[in-house]
Amino acid sequence: MEANKTRMLPINSAYNVRDLGGYIGADGKSVKWRKLIRSGDFPHLSNIDKNYFEQLPLRTVVDFRAHDEAEKEKDFMPLSVREIYHLRVENGNLIPAFQQIAEDKNMPADVAINKAVTLMRGLYIGLVSDYIDIFRKFFNIIQNQDNVPILFHCSAGKDRTGIASALLLSALGVDRKEIFDDYMLTNKALIGKYDYLDSFGPITIFFKTVRSEFLEASFEYIETKYGSVNKYLTNELNVNIKHIRNLYLDI
Repeated sequence: MEANKTRMLPINSAYNVRDLGGYIGADGKSVKWRKLIRSGDFPHLSNIDKNYFEQLPLRTVVDFRAHDEAEKEKDFMPLSVREIYHLRVENGNLIPAFQQIAEDKNMPADVAINKAVTLMRGLYIGLVSDYIDIFRKFFNIIQNQDNVPILFHCSAGKDRTGIASALLLSALGVDRKEIFDDYMLTNKALIGKYDYLDSFGPITIFFKTVRSEFLEASFEYIETKYGSVNKYLTNELNVNIKHIRNLYLDI
């Protein structure tokens, strides 16, 4: 790949920063590079990394974090950013619920894992069922060409951002397998970020990694209730499929 066509961006002061470009979408057209960036938070962005974003130039940031999360770790914005949208997903932070599980020293490890899996599946279903207004606003931002290039993120860039990415790539006509492959890249891109949570025991793995079954839970919910992801996108999220493909797929 050329230097400007790499999935993982050369950012060293933040985690899970990667480009959605290059995936094959509708009609065999590829997603444009350096237009749609997904990531974790970036409260300590170095000058070198800020300069990198300014060279894109990164214009818009969409922050899915809850208010308390965003206040605790405020993003360190590149000067090129003109618009910042706070689309609060308040139930996206599972640390309190996981902490409660971890503090129960009498709970067997397998029971703790099962409880954590149930919480994660519930989170992913809740994201697409309870936050329709949030993702409607997200796509409204995405479909405005004046906002491009766009970076969207949460704390880890894996769950809330993972759903946003999966829906976005679906709208662009990317194959489901490729969508899941992109989702699973988090397991490499997030290494090291949450090592400080190791005291949570075996359930710490759910801060550090993703599982395909979680994203699958979202798709299953959508397809059961709405018939297809495209119907959910167009009827619930007001996505203009033709417009978004014209905007982000190479001619």
